[in-house]
Amino acid sequence: MEAMITILTPTYNRRRELQKLYDSLKRQINKSFIWYIVDDGSTDGTDKTVKSFQRENCVPIQYKKKKNGGKHTALNLAIPDIETELTMIVDSDDCLTADATQTIFEDWLKNCESNIAGMVYLRGYSGFEVIGDMWPYEEQFGNCITHTWNKGIKGDKAEVYRTDILKQYPFPVFRREKFLSEACVWIEIAKTHNVFMKNKIIYIGEYLPDGLTRSGRKMQMQNPKGAMCNAKAYMWRTFCLKIKMKNAILYNCYGLQARKSLGELWKESPNRLLTTLGLLPGMVLRKKWRKYGKRRRFER
Repeated sequence: MEAMITILTPTYNRRRELQKLYDSLKRQINKSFIWYIVDDGSTDGTDKTVKSFQRENCVPIQYKKKKNGGKHTALNLAIPDIETELTMIVDSDDCLTADATQTIFEDWLKNCESNIAGMVYLRGYSGFEVIGDMWPYEEQFGNCITHTWNKGIKGDKAEVYRTDILKQYPFPVFRREKFLSEACVWIEIAKTHNVFMKNKIIYIGEYLPDGLTRSGRKMQMQNPKGAMCNAKAYMWRTFCLKIKMKNAILYNCYGLQARKSLGELWKESPNRLLTTLGLLPGMVLRKKWRKYGKRRRFER
């Protein structure tokens, strides 16, 4: 069977954690996938671990190594290479349920003619415990801005996108910064595309003490241009006022951390009124969070 899905895994010094993901891929009911591992400059012998996986010949594995630059740069390197119709990003310390690729396969066959950008599922701490919130309907078509963010649906989701769409939206890269939230690209896609949403857990997440999820504030303050870009994305006109106002404050906070002048903040803002209103709170927040801005080596 020709592969329909690429499971794309950027990794950095997660040699041991990769085993769990690999085991979950071996258990997949549907084998119509390729596992593409992008090594973002690991120094822990990840390459040897991947070679041992390849020798087993249980899962088709593509491997590429690059100089360390952050998860988003690893994604930018890999996505142009992908030839399958669909792509799903799965972090190196997470795994999939046994029916994940089968679910994706079946849902795509039913919905591929509907001109959607992809499909979005639930993440869970287990196959039965959802991370965050479910949608109000078991299945629906819609826009992630109006049907997820504006409705206050919390928690990371499991996104599966058409590869041709992903190729149109590379992740922004900022000099001397190694972290960028994927949400800024998902928002760009959501501005013009709908997706199929389904209340089914296919992705199991385990957030390590040094993982990106728990160190988000520190990562944002250490990478303020990327954080500013992300806040700017959430100020798009179709977001509800509450989200736009919150992110106007964050936009100012991170912009000041990035040493932007007030004039530059105002000029680059997608909503100058909210940016002006959020300036003072942003200044206060930056002062409060400034301690997180000290740079240090980090691992995903």
